[in-house]
Amino acid sequence: MRFRSRFPVVASGVACAVLMGCSEQGTKSVTAETTADPRTAVELPAEAQQAVLKEMRQMLGAMGGAMAAAAKGDTAALLLALAPAGSAAAADPAIEALLPPGWLELAERTHGGFDNLAASVRQSRDAKMLKDTVLVKLAVLSGACASCHETFRVTVR
Repeated sequence: MRFRSRFPVVASGVACAVLMGCSEQGTKSVTAETTADPRTAVELPAEAQQAVLKEMRQMLGAMGGAMAAAAKGDTAALLLALAPAGSAAAADPAIEALLPPGWLELAERTHGGFDNLAASVRQSRDAKMLKDTVLVKLAVLSGACASCHETFRVTVR
């Protein structure tokens, strides 16, 4: 019974569109121009692309691990979680040579942010302050990650 009660509404909506002159010509078509990815393409050899993606996954894992450890107040686990994302874990110089300057600037700032967070964790003596510090600094770090992903995309040569 419900099906029949909805039918007049749908039919009247279609009739209204027809009477108003709506047609396929009046709708905006999706073209390559409207769907193109505006981010800067960074073409890398397949092995370099995989290394960069692995590094990104490590940073994402570090963020998740840091949040979990901070929620428990476990500074040892927190420092362990952050280690794979610090400056020491940055891409090797051969890959860095393939990346544009803007990318390198964001990457340096992001890895440095993980280093900064680890230094803050080492200095923290209060569990509540530790959680607040981690939360604030991870918010900044996630903004750096988002900025990079909004600016660049990795493609394979």
